[in-house]
Parts: sequence; C-alpha cells; structure tokens
Amino acid sequence: MFPTIFLRFTGLFCLTLVLPMVALAANEETHAPLVVSQDHSWPPLAFRDRHGEPHGLLVDLWRALGEEMGRPVQFELVNWPQSIEQVRDGRAAVHGGLFRSPERAQFLDFSQPLLPLETVLFVSTDARARSVRDPALAPIGVVTGSYEREFLQNRYPDLPLREYPNNADLVSAAVAGEVAAFAADYPVGRYLLDVHASPGEFHVLEVLYKQQLVAAVRAGNSAMLKTINRAITELDSEKLARITNRWTHTETVEVTPRWVVPTLFTIAVLLLLLFVGLYLRALRRERSLLSTRLQERTRDLKEQSEQFQALFDNAAMSVMVHDRDTGEVIQANNRALKQYGVESVSALHQATFGASDFWAESPYSLADMQNWFARVREQGPQHFEWLTYHSGGDAHWDEVFLQPVQIGGIPRIISSTIDITARKRAEAELQRQMELEELLRQVSVILLDRERDGVARAMAKLGKFMQASRCSLFNYESEHCRFDLQRQWCAPGVKPREPDFHIPAAAISPYLPVLVRGEALTLNVDLEGGVLLEQFLFSTGSIASLLALPILREGCLTGVLSFSFAEPKQRWSQVEIKLLHVAADLIGNALLRQELEQELQHQASFDSLTGLYNRRKFENLLLHELERADRYHRYVAAILLDIDHFKTVNDRFGHNAGDEVLRQLADTLQTRMRASDVPARWGGEEFIVLLPETDLDGARQTAETLRQTIADTRFPTVGQVTASLGVSTYQPGETLDSLIKRADDALYQAKKAGRNRVRPGPSGSVEC
Repeated sequence: MFPTIFLRFTGLFCLTLVLPMVALAANEETHAPLVVSQDHSWPPLAFRDRHGEPHGLLVDLWRALGEEMGRPVQFELVNWPQSIEQVRDGRAAVHGGLFRSPERAQFLDFSQPLLPLETVLFVSTDARARSVRDPALAPIGVVTGSYEREFLQNRYPDLPLREYPNNADLVSAAVAGEVAAFAADYPVGRYLLDVHASPGEFHVLEVLYKQQLVAAVRAGNSAMLKTINRAITELDSEKLARITNRWTHTETVEVTPRWVVPTLFTIAVLLLLLFVGLYLRALRRERSLLSTRLQERTRDLKEQSEQFQALFDNAAMSVMVHDRDTGEVIQANNRALKQYGVESVSALHQATFGASDFWAESPYSLADMQNWFARVREQGPQHFEWLTYHSGGDAHWDEVFLQPVQIGGIPRIISSTIDITARKRAEAELQRQMELEELLRQVSVILLDRERDGVARAMAKLGKFMQASRCSLFNYESEHCRFDLQRQWCAPGVKPREPDFHIPAAAISPYLPVLVRGEALTLNVDLEGGVLLEQFLFSTGSIASLLALPILREGCLTGVLSFSFAEPKQRWSQVEIKLLHVAADLIGNALLRQELEQELQHQASFDSLTGLYNRRKFENLLLHELERADRYHRYVAAILLDIDHFKTVNDRFGHNAGDEVLRQLADTLQTRMRASDVPARWGGEEFIVLLPETDLDGARQTAETLRQTIADTRFPTVGQVTASLGVSTYQPGETLDSLIKRADDALYQAKKAGRNRVRPGPSGSVEC
C-alpha cells in the first residue's frame, strides 16, 4: 500500500517539475527566429542592397509567413550551393525557395507551392543558334548546385556546362563573352541583364521548363514542414498578390498604413483629454514614436522613389510612358531620348508620333501602332516587333513591350523597346544567302543544257536576282589587254550595248592586278574624282555602281562577269560576293566545256595536219551529194590523188619535209578548186576531191589542171613533186564504195602507166 502511494506521489512531483520546463522550451522555440537560407544574388527574388540588407519577393513573402507562424524571420543569404548546404546540415531551418528534384529529395522535404516560375535559355544575339543543342552555344552557363544545372545534365547529358557561384556572376560572365548562353529564371535573368547589358545583347531562345517554387526543410523535420504548409495555406491571397506585384511589376503603389487612422483617432481622443494628467505622458510618447515612424517611412519612400527614377533613367532599354487614350509621350528615359536623337520629351513625341516620315508602310504605320495601343487597353500587355525609319532613312527594328499601369492613380501605358536591328539584318542576310545558294544550284543545272544557251539563261537569272540593270560577260583579250563583250543580259527598259563593245586597256590597267589575283572589283559612280575605268563605264550607260567578278582558268584571267546597277550601292555582303564568285566559276567552266566540245567536233571532221576534211566527214558529204544526184538526176565526179614516190621523199628528206609537202598540197587543193568542190585527205599521201555538177570530161580537165599545177610547184627542201590522179563519175544507183573503187582503179592505171598522169574510170550516164 505504502509503495503505491509513494510512487504516485513521486510521479505527480516529477510532472509538476517537467511540465513548466517543456512549456518554457516550447515557448522559446515558438519565439526563436526562423532561420531562412537563400541565394544572396537572385534578384528580384532575393538579394542584398548596398547596405547588406535582404530584399526581394521571397524575403517579403517569408516575413509574411513568419507573421502567420508567430515567429520572427532571420535571413541567411549566401551563394546558391551554400544555401542548400545550410539546410542540409541544420544551420538553417528552411530554404526560402527552390525547385523540387530527385537529387534534392534525398536530403530535403518540400512544402506546398509558393509561386510559379519560368526558366529559360538566354542567348547572345551574336550567336546564330536555333536550339540548346547548337554547338555554337557550348558551354552553357549555369549556377553551381542549381536546378537548371541538374535539369540540363539530365535532359542533355553530353551538353558542356560552365558553372558560376551565383546569378550575378553568371550574367556578368555572359555579358563579358565567357559564355554565349546561360540558363536562368526569366525574371532573374531579365533583371540582371537590364543592369549589366545593353538592349538587344541577349534574347530568349526557348523556355526550358515551368515549375512551382517550393520551400524545403531537412529530411525528417515533419513538424516544421507541417507548420510551414499551414502558414502557406492561411496566408491571405491579397497580401500574396501585393508582394508579388511589388516585385514583378514596374508600377508604384502608394498605400496608406492601416495604423494611421486609428492612431490619428487616438491622438484626437488624447488631445481632448489633454487636461487628464494620467494620459499626458503617454500622449507625448505616442506622438514621438509616430513622428519617428513617419520620418522613417518618408525616408524609405524617398529612397525607393530615387531608386526607381535611377533605374528608369539608366535602364538598358528605351522606356516611355504614354497617355492611355492618345498615346502621347509623357515621360521617357535617357536611352529613349538618345535613341531618337532629341533632348526633351516633347521633341521625342514630335519626332515619333508627330512625324509622318518616321513610320513605315502597313503593317508598321502610325494607324497600326494606334491599333496596338487599343489592344493594350482592351486585352492587356502586348509584345511584338516593329519597323521604323530614323533620321537619314535608315531602317530600324525594335522588340516592343506595351504594358498598362497605374501611376499615381492615373492609367498609363509603358512602352519598352529593345534594338534588334542587328539581328534582323543578320536574318535577312542569311535568308538572301540561302536564296542565292538555291539559285546557284539552279544555275549549275541550266549550264548543263546543250540545246539552249545555258550561259545566257544563267546570266538572266543572276541579273534578276541581283536586281541589276545589266549582267555582262567579257572575254579578256590578253594580247591587247582589253575586255571584249561576249554576252549580255539587260533588264526591261535598259538599252543593250553594241555587240563590238569593249573596254580599252587604258581603262583596265589600274584594276587589272586585282582581277588577276581573283578578287572582286566594286566601283561606285564618281565622275569627278574617279579613274579612267569609272569614267569610261559610268559615262557609257546608266550605271551608278558596278560589281565585277574575275573568271580564272589555271590561275590565268580569261574573262569577267559584271553586274551594273542604276543606283549607288555602298555595301556588298562578303558571303554574297563569295557565292557570286562560285557563279562566275560555273559560267567559266561552262564556256570551257563549250570550247572543248567545239574542239572535239572540229577534230572529228578535220585532218589535224592539213586542215582539210578527214575521210569520215568526206564520206558523209559524198553520201549527201549522191542522194541529191539520184533525186535530181545530176552529175557528180570524184578525183583520187596520190603523191608519186612519197616514201622516197620521207626517207630522203625526213618526215617533217614530207609533212610540209602534204600541207602545201592541201593549200593548193583549197586555192585551185571551185568553191563548190570539196577536197579532203583520204589517208597517208592520198587526197580526194568531190566535184558536184561535173561530168567525166569536166572532171578529167580539172584533174589535169591540178596535176600540172602540182608538177610546176617548187616544194621547200624537196623541190619538184608529181602526183597521179584517177577520175570517176557517179552512175545512177551506184554506192559510195563503188564510185571510189572505180576512181582508185583509175589511179592504179595512172601509176601503172608511168605516174604523173590522169586516168579516167568508166563513166555512167544520167539524164539532165
């Protein structure tokens, strides 16, 4: 009995001592600061100001959550990897905001979503890339230990990455050119680019992912996670919206503190009770405290106003504030004034909305811009690209953002513009390059067409593409150092040059070394100060500028492909000139191919030693003449000639002397025969002559005259040479072989009879 009573008494006594201690510990834990770890360079989500104080959307959000939990919040802002390690090793209770990932889930537990966040790939405008896999972007910059790093490593295992300790260092490295692209949360990247970069230096290539930002505690700390989730659930949605809008919008909202009215009422009551001494001291203390708070608040508002004005004036993009209804420019930052070359807002409005030459044709006219402002009023923010013409008529492209805002309670529209002219020019040059490459493929096919003049068709296509007034092909005459016009294409309304047009040596000589080196020649009209070539060309046609491309063959200049323009042109793209060099080479190769084909045709028909028709060509001509003789019953004769003792000539005087005899004999045949007669080399020292409209007597007389001429001719080195000749005439229905066989038989009879004589073969008869 006694032991039981003793044990009960001892238990009650212990509870009496322990319960107050537990309550005290719980109370201390409840009022102890909640340590929140976060990246110190993650604006506008979390960052330190110039005084080292924490600011940002997440800082304000956790202060609000701390009020919900009844605990003050202490922020530990460090580099991103350290912010995660602080939670992992227990130095911080909560990570203020990060993305959920399998790697982090091994040592962290995650809360309910705090807010959505979009992560994108920012790319330098100079990098012509189309996707994250483009080699031109490697390596891609990321923050060490960030979710962007984990995401890219998992999604693109082979993608090279370069890590930086925080976002500020990451963006600074990108602006300095260490990396051409970097992955970052969109509001963070855009905020830091506005601070460190110029407009248009970077743009968003693609959205990597969209996720919810969550808080995280050390794995197993379920009590803390439960408390945080309850605070997130109970957080007033309007308060969350105010916090978000404060950091994600550029508008300024003046809010009267809720304590002002009750405080003023209290002060009024206290003033009525001035005579009550019990409240006099409290009243003075309250007034002093209120004055201090008002001064601090006024100072904060002034600093924020100055910071906003400094950000506005020194923003990396042009920013203007417009009247919501009329679009009139009310305020503009320094970059906007500098961009449009004016010194005041009124001058800026006059130079833009008040100047007709500032606007392009539809869809970039003033009326189209007014329609965009109407869309902002009806639908909200708008984003588009826009073309204008600045002073001097230069085309200027901008990426435009229109945002409706409230400024001082008055509805306004803010326009932010980023210069993308360089990007647009690069895109246009790339498009023209692709079109020119396709044209070269077409030209290469056209030049293979042998039936139609492929060179002329190719020149027409090139001239139209280049929008030239004339495309000319000149042949370089090296002997006289001049260019002769070979072909030309003229645009409609342009008068062609005369066929015998040429550029004289005096006009060419200053630029000949440039063309011989294979370099393009570009000229613009300058009749007063120009040299002879400009004066000669620009005074002989409606030409203001010229582009000439040399055509080389085995390192030697053979011609020039030129494009003439009616307007001066100050700039030709090097890529364009390079591709036109290819076009000139293609045309040069086509001309060479034509020359080779003509040479082959000549070799197929003519004897290389004497220049007379060869046996194959002669047989074709003879067949044609025999068909005509059959059809119209006409005479045809043939003379077969053989040089006497020609082997002795070669043996005694050498083959060179023999060849000279053959050439001189061929010249004799060409000069002594009629224009209608066709001499040819039959083979070796044998020659044959086709005599249209000639009977046997006429053929025999012609052969005798030819024999006598040969006998009377003195050949160099050899002296006198004689020849034997056989004559035959065509018989109706006879074949070519039969006609020549009878002439050959007659030649044999002449040789047998002693040489140097003419013998006729049996003649046929035709009705004439």
